[in-house]
Order: sequence, then C-alpha cells, then structure tokens
Amino acid sequence: MNAKTRKPTAKARDGVKVEKNIYRRGEYSYQVKMMFGGHAVVETFDTLPEARAFRDSKKAASVIDPDFKRVLESRIKKTEAASSSLGWLLNRYEAEVTSGKKSATSERYRIGKLKRYRIAGLSIYTISADDVAEFLGDLKADGVASPGQRKYCALLSHVFNTAAKRWRLKVSNPITSLELPAGGKARDRRLEPGEADTLLAELDKENAYAGAYARLGIETAMRRGELLGLAWDDVDLKNRVAELRDTKNGEGRRVPLSRAAIKVLRALPRPHKGPVLPIGASALRGAWGRAKEKVGIKDLRIHDLRHEATSRLFEKGVFDSMEVASITGHKTLQMLKRYTHLRAEDLAKKLG
Repeated sequence: MNAKTRKPTAKARDGVKVEKNIYRRGEYSYQVKMMFGGHAVVETFDTLPEARAFRDSKKAASVIDPDFKRVLESRIKKTEAASSSLGWLLNRYEAEVTSGKKSATSERYRIGKLKRYRIAGLSIYTISADDVAEFLGDLKADGVASPGQRKYCALLSHVFNTAAKRWRLKVSNPITSLELPAGGKARDRRLEPGEADTLLAELDKENAYAGAYARLGIETAMRRGELLGLAWDDVDLKNRVAELRDTKNGEGRRVPLSRAAIKVLRALPRPHKGPVLPIGASALRGAWGRAKEKVGIKDLRIHDLRHEATSRLFEKGVFDSMEVASITGHKTLQMLKRYTHLRAEDLAKKLG
C-alpha cells in the first residue's frame, strides 16, 4: 500500500494525543473524547486545564452514587454552558477578529447589544434558526429595522463560520437555514434646489472644516472615512489627484479632483500638513445636525452626499459606468446603481 492510499492514522484523525482522552488539535484547541453514560462524548476547549477538568468530572460522575451523580451532572452542564455560550464565543470573536477590522467600533457596538439578548446565553452547540428568528423578533420590537437585522445576521454568520473553520469548534451555522429579513430600500435622497447653498453656509458657521467636508464630499464622492483620513501628503494640487490608501474595501485608489474641489482645498488654513480635514467624526455629526436643524432640512444624512456626488458624475454626461466606479470606488455596478439617482426632470431635458 503506497503513501497516497494509506488510511489516516489515529494521530491524524484525532490530533496529537496529550494524555488519556485528550487530544490537541491545532495550536490552541484541546478535544476530549470519551464514553459517558453509554454515549460518545466529544467536547473542545481552549486550554488543557479546562479539558482536564471536564474529563475528570465525567470520570468522577461515572463512579459515584446515582443521586450525587445527578447533582454533579447538573453542575457540569452549567459549567459547560458558561464556557460554550454564544456570549463566550462573541467575547473571543471580538478579541481575535473584530479588533483587526476597520469597522471595529460599529461591530463592537453590535456585539455589546447582542450580548444583552437571551440568545447570548444559549449554547453555541444548540442554537437553531428558531432561536435566531426569536432574536430578530426582539430586535424588531426594539425598533431595529430590517437592514439593521440583516447586519446582525451577517455578524452571527461570520462568528459561527469563524468558530467552525478557524477554531475547529463543532458548531453549525444557524443563519444558513434562516430566511433573512428583507433588504432595505436604496435611499434616493438628493439635495433639492437651494438646499446646498443654505446648508453649506450654515455648516461654515458651525465649523469651517464641516463646510469644507460637505463641499469635498459633493465634488469627490469619497466616503466619510476616506475624507477624514485624507492627508495633505496624498493630495497633488498641481495634477488634481488625491491618493486614497486606506479605503473601506482595502484597495487604494486615485480620485480626480474637480476645479471646485481644488478651490476648496486651496482655501483651507495653512500650513498644509497632516490631515486635510482635522475634524473628528463626532464633531462632524454634531455640526451637521445643528446646521440641518437651523435651516429646517429634514431626512438628509451625511452619507447622502455620496449619493449626490455619484449622481452628479453621471449627469455630467462625460463618464461611463466603469469610469464613475473607478472614481467612487464601488466594486460592482449593482452597488454603483444603488448610489445613482438621476432626476427625471434632467433626463427629460436631454430628450428634447
């Protein structure tokens, strides 16, 4: 029998045997395999002491009197539940996965909120699609709309997939057998005639950098994080190009700058060093909210400036879809379409 057809050894199947009934799988995982009550028991732990404690408790329970055995089994189940709950898994995911994401702040918020619901106390080995559906129902009752519910589903799905693929936990993903909440309708809010001038003037009063942000957002279609993270070293005023190195999708891109954008940049206070817009996201939101309230503009979000800018690029009539996508950074034409809202009145003028 050659090496290619040889059956896998027990070591290859079970991992490296550490001691009786305990095997090491990977670098940080220990698995207990034993018979208990006539059934095969397989449990995975992060540390060797946890695996030993579980194995020894099972062995002790098998040789003591029936009454005490039931009490001990109950205690063991509680211990197991605490070390295998969704809350425990979320903590590990937050520490090892979330911390490395650009969206860490928003994901930590979701994880924190998720841990306040009943589902966080359930065992990751028993959570079903019905449990998730109940959780989504609770979210809905608390005012979380369908798009927000979908984000929690995406988070849970990645948590379970990570647990199974990276940490080798014997879990199944309950999201795969669940009908997801409906996706949100693409926003089509654009600046109405006169709104831009009024809003920009008020933003300038609140914070000059907030006003510059809005003008650059309309001219460049950059995302909020891209604009707030833009440094002067990455701006070429002569050739009218901004170099984006840290984008949402992880790929850099070069954004052409209109003459209006260059005018805004040249008007910013000198010296031109460090960040182009030295204003934090919180200060920007505050200035935006106060300016909107003072001028009486409703239902307009900061992110809507990206919709406005993308639509204006198409309305210029000189760019095709791929050229606009290269400017905005959209990965697919479908996503580009969600950000493009052309006015029927403007299209009618082109009809003649």
